[in-house]
Amino acid sequence: MAEPEGTQPGVHVADVEDLRGAAHDRAVVSEARVVLARRLGVPPGEALQHLIWLARDLEMDLAEAASLLVKDSGGGPVGAVLAGRRAPRAEDDPAERRAMLSEAEEVLRRVTAEDTAGDAQILAEVEDDPVARALLEGTLDSCAHLVPVTGPEGDVVDFLFADLNPVAKDMFGRGREELTGLRLLRTDPGAVLSGLFDQYAEVWQTGTPLERDSFPYTTAQRGLSRSSRMSVRCVRVSTGVCVTWRYHAAEDRVARRLERVERLALIGFGEWDLATGEADWTPQMLANYGLSPEEVPPMPHDLPKVVADDDLPLMEEAVQTMFSRKEPVEAEHRVIAPDGTPRHLWLFAEPVLGESGLPVSINIVSQDITRRRGVERALAETRRQMLKQQERTAQERRVAVTLRRAILPDEDELEELPGLTVALRSLAAESTARIGGDWFATRVLPDGRAVFAIGDAAGHGLPAAAAMARTRNGLLGLACTGEPAGRLVGWLNELVGNMDPPATGTAIVGHFDPDRRVLEWTCAGHLPPILVRGDRASPLEVVRDPMLGAMPGWQYTTITTELDPGDLLFLYTDGLVERRDADLDERIERLTGILQDASRRPDRVLDEVLARMEHDRAADDTTLFALRVE
Repeated sequence: MAEPEGTQPGVHVADVEDLRGAAHDRAVVSEARVVLARRLGVPPGEALQHLIWLARDLEMDLAEAASLLVKDSGGGPVGAVLAGRRAPRAEDDPAERRAMLSEAEEVLRRVTAEDTAGDAQILAEVEDDPVARALLEGTLDSCAHLVPVTGPEGDVVDFLFADLNPVAKDMFGRGREELTGLRLLRTDPGAVLSGLFDQYAEVWQTGTPLERDSFPYTTAQRGLSRSSRMSVRCVRVSTGVCVTWRYHAAEDRVARRLERVERLALIGFGEWDLATGEADWTPQMLANYGLSPEEVPPMPHDLPKVVADDDLPLMEEAVQTMFSRKEPVEAEHRVIAPDGTPRHLWLFAEPVLGESGLPVSINIVSQDITRRRGVERALAETRRQMLKQQERTAQERRVAVTLRRAILPDEDELEELPGLTVALRSLAAESTARIGGDWFATRVLPDGRAVFAIGDAAGHGLPAAAAMARTRNGLLGLACTGEPAGRLVGWLNELVGNMDPPATGTAIVGHFDPDRRVLEWTCAGHLPPILVRGDRASPLEVVRDPMLGAMPGWQYTTITTELDPGDLLFLYTDGLVERRDADLDERIERLTGILQDASRRPDRVLDEVLARMEHDRAADDTTLFALRVE
């Protein structure tokens, strides 16, 4: 098959794209490092570590995280030598950028200039190498036997994988079967970008072994990039070089998790070496004590420099206890942050004993618990305020109960009304917190008419009880005028609307003329009365006038209802029918059915209703009024 135009023989477009991708990733990481260093105000090396942490936290590879950071910095893409490379900004380091571009171009030039047609012949001519074979068989880490590929002038232009040990894997999981016979730079362009290729060539040419521990490494293949720390050993054998490598991905994961725990939980670790007088603290440990990474961690005798003065005796006692008893100690103390604010720390210290039984070092753990202590203080203050409010509320409830008892007459003290047999049940809420504003009133006017009323002041507790008392007393005073129910309720509406604090409520006020058996009544937002006549019960039709205190100046309607002997009129407050888990209309319908089947004796009617309605005694007051026409 013919090679695509524009490439050298044996060079595939995918391979070139991989190399370009790797060069692009390296360039983006470099730019992101500069951007992050500028944002955080830290050296580029430290910024790179923060970039790695960001990538791990976002669960993406380093290049992808770097790309997001660079995009967020405000530049725009341009057509450059590296596909997708971002345009340089004036504040970036031009020398570093030119060096990166030059390095990437060199990778592409070197690889694409070589012909791989003779690779099979090179491998066929490789003699048996017992040293290389022994290394492959005896190495526990990944190991490869590389044979040099030289150019016309004898310089090494690449290496061929002659063989690999069974455990060998590259960053993409490829092993002996996939890599044997392939060129190093075609499968791992990161060898050039990291400088490893030149070092392998130097080992082959000079015989000086290479040992490179724990360094960051990035490579690419088929559009994917991979990054990890790795360690490399390279030695010369008679036919080439043997390279042993180990990726530290698992160790990095453990380190990342530990770092994440430190950072999220504000936990720092450290060690005091008593023999050398040196302290080794993690970055979070330094941060907990308000120290910068460049500052020297304090030893035990230097604690006065970092511990708040008031807590020094406590810390000195803890240190003395640890040395005298040779046991772990823990203590809470404060340090003063650079901005002058106190910081609360929890400290755990454990002595490590030598053969003599004396401490040789001390392992320490600290945690910044400032936020926890702040939350605890806020919670304690909130609790104190709640207790005060609870006491005030309890006092108000006691006053409300006393006021209700003082204002409302007992059921057996209810005034008799001419032409009517009356029964009443007034039940305060079982929960004193829910005691409301239910009220009732009866009076006989000088002209022989009977006045009766039932109402409910909105709310609960002392405000509702106070509004109830003023509303009821106001009505009894106004009733003496003998004015129609609509006029009385209109005046009552103005009275309630002008209360301080503002109040609202519902009420039914009626006049009964015993001679004519006529009821003239007005409803201010209250549930309509239910009339039981013969074997039928139904709510009376009501004009939808507003509740008391809601509409100043409202003209309330007086409704006239003719009653017959034996009729039963049933009035009630919402505590009887309202339940959170039930529909109000359905509850009223249920009440109507109970009244239709109930006794016609007012007192028995009330008892049957209370027994069968299953109302919530704890939630609200309940008042029931039954009046039978004689």
